[in-house]
Amino acid sequence: MRRWAGLVALLALAGCTTAVSGTARPEPETPPSNLALVDPARTAAVLTAVKTATEAVFSYDSTAVPAYEKAIADNLTPDARDELAKLFAEVRKSAEPVKLVTRVIVSAAVDETPDKARVLTVLDQSSTRAGATSKGIASVLLATVREGGRWRIGKVEVNPSAPSPAAEEPGAGDRVFARVRDSARDGALRAAEALLNVDPADPEGTYARYESVSTGQLLTQFRQDKAGRLNQIRAGGTKASLAPNPVAAVMEVVDDKASVLLCATTDVTDAAGQATKRYLPIVLRLQRLPEGWKAAGVESVQPLP
Repeated sequence: MRRWAGLVALLALAGCTTAVSGTARPEPETPPSNLALVDPARTAAVLTAVKTATEAVFSYDSTAVPAYEKAIADNLTPDARDELAKLFAEVRKSAEPVKLVTRVIVSAAVDETPDKARVLTVLDQSSTRAGATSKGIASVLLATVREGGRWRIGKVEVNPSAPSPAAEEPGAGDRVFARVRDSARDGALRAAEALLNVDPADPEGTYARYESVSTGQLLTQFRQDKAGRLNQIRAGGTKASLAPNPVAAVMEVVDDKASVLLCATTDVTDAAGQATKRYLPIVLRLQRLPEGWKAAGVESVQPLP
């Protein structure tokens, strides 16, 4: 995976020199504070390790409890063991045999240092009990630590919300890329704010916000079905508001394109006044334009086959 190609243009955009008394000196090349995707191979290794740990501790077979307890001991810190015990309390109390199989659908690093990482993950879960099988997906934010050469999960937040890490400080070298990564993340959050808020009292304004953050095929789709979308907003009478602090993690940056995994919660009120929450793991495909990042595509994360 290429993290970024147009480096010369980016150096110009980011500013690679600082003027001092009529001269110029290079920006510092100290490492970024957030190493996610700075070294794509390293980030991929972290994600692979966390995937293995996650699938082990979120899967459970009541006929193989010792294997599950070993997975817990190997892959969780003591605090996380207590946390997961609460999440699995009802499953483990079942009088009937139960088997829960968890697989990672998609994940991305929110932030990363040599010894810590926060990983946004969407899980596919299949549960079998009394001969009946049910499936679903869940979004989790995993705080992980590197201990003795192994990445262990230290905290689990289901349907997470959290402020984004601070944007990288200006600089040269890898910090140039880190700032581009952060700008893609912020662009995804701006797009989500526009695309996931629906106000039936202002259908024109709602639609205008769709167009303002879109480009390419997504913008074409909106324009081709403008009348239908406006009628749907008016007639549906459903209001949706994006809850604060959706969690976004950049999956890749290639040339002027980026993919961002985002887990958002929306507060939805239907025409009858019934309020519910919806949890939306989505992937935004972004395009970098002179005016900034815009959404070229939006994909909802689907369960695995």
